[in-house]
Amino acid sequence: MIESLVLIEGKNVHEDALRISLGNAKQLVIGKAPGFGVILHIAATTSADLSNALHDFAKVKGVTGLVTLALRTAGN
Repeated sequence: MIESLVLIEGKNVHEDALRISLGNAKQLVIGKAPGFGVILHIAATTSADLSNALHDFAKVKGVTGLVTLALRTAGN
């Protein structure tokens, strides 16, 4: 399991637009970061799944960038 807090940058990014279907990952919208975008918590099965999720978020309308704020892995 790998978890990350991510800032989704974009002035016109709406929280509802970030509720997309992901393969082996789940997202939880934490809230808006005024002037920056939206902060998400993402939990994924593997680092590849997290990478795929980040690529999917980068394609959302209004997203101008992604910044990883924290990353945590949990062993088996």
